Amino acid sequence: MEASSNSDLFQRVWDLYASGRGPEILDHLDPAVEWRPALLDPAPYHGHAGVRGWAPAMRRAWKSVTIVLEELREVDDCVLASGRIAAYDHGGEQVVDSVVACVAEFRRGLVVRACSFVSVDDALAWVSARPALP
Repeated sequence: MEASSNSDLFQRVWDLYASGRGPEILDHLDPAVEWRPALLDPAPYHGHAGVRGWAPAMRRAWKSVTIVLEELREVDDCVLASGRIAAYDHGGEQVVDSVVACVAEFRRGLVVRACSFVSVDDALAWVSARPALP
């Protein structure tokens, strides 16, 4: 399925994640992608290998994750998605119930930088102050 805009591409990646089709996400990420999650381990991950390393760590920590997309908009050449995230550990305890905001930047139809935050205000501040892409 070809994405016709950055918002469409972001929606495609979101849908793949939501349906548990994580490996297919890599088809939409630049090989040198910078991936910065807000939760679990907020360190930066680089490239496809970094994203592959992040995914199993998340699965080890959380038995289930639900992310509800509430808004998707374009801001300063980025896509900003916001919603709520809930995660449960392997014992069934809810360990996360938070706002989540994800910002993605694109080049040649691929995500080159994706960062997430626990507030929309933090995401917007990052968009305004972000370093230029290499």
